[in-house]
Amino acid sequence: MKQKMLLFSFLFVLCFASIAQQRTSLSDFDFLKGSWTMNTAKGRIVESWKMSKDSGMDGISFSISTAGDSTLLETIKLYESGGSIYYEPSGNGPGNDSTVRFKLISAKDGIFVFENKNHDFPQRISYQYQSANNVLAWIEGTVNGKFRKIEFPYSREKLN
Repeated sequence: MKQKMLLFSFLFVLCFASIAQQRTSLSDFDFLKGSWTMNTAKGRIVESWKMSKDSGMDGISFSISTAGDSTLLETIKLYESGGSIYYEPSGNGPGNDSTVRFKLISAKDGIFVFENKNHDFPQRISYQYQSANNVLAWIEGTVNGKFRKIEFPYSREKLN
C-alpha cells in the first residue's frame, strides 16, 4: 500500500509540474512590447519588441552614443517550438555574429530565465517584470571558471 501511495504521489507531482510548465505561453511576454532604454556612460542602450508575423516576438537591441550614432547590437526572436519557448539572439559585428538558442527553463513571479549551458557566455538570459515602466534584464554564466553577471535596468521609453 505504501508503494502505491508513493507512486501516486510521484505521478501527482510529475503531472502538476508538467501543467505548471505548460501555463507559460508567449502571451506572458506581452509586457516586453514597446521600447526600453538604459542610460550608460557612453550613451543609451535600447531594446524594442513587437509581435512577429509568426505569432512570436521580434526584438532588436542597439546602442546610441552620446554623439547620436547608433549601432545594431543584436536581433532577437522569442518563439514557441515543440512545446517549449526559446529566446534566440543573433549578434551583429565581428566576434558576435552568430545565432544562439536559449530555452525557457523557469517562469516564476515575473522572472523568466532562458538557458543554454553549452554557450560560452552568457549561459543564462533573464528578464524580470518589475512594473509597467521597468524591466530588469541580466545575463550570467561562467567565464574562465569565474561567475559573471551583467544587469540591464531598462525603463520604458517615453514617446515624444
